Amino acid sequence: MDEIARLSRWAAHGGTCRLLELDAERAEVVLCRCDGGEEVERFTTDDPAVMAWVRANAS
Repeated sequence: MDEIARLSRWAAHGGTCRLLELDAERAEVVLCRCDGGEEVERFTTDDPAVMAWVRANAS
């Protein structure tokens, strides 16, 4: 599945994304539940399009 579509669907259903680390080469992202912010998933990406989405939408 397309990572941006997955992140967009997560946010559309109330989940949040937290950006833990971002540099020119990669981003580490945490997906959190909408009801209390519990961490559900953590991933690292080096895809420039995904990194741009996270920069624009992370809480």
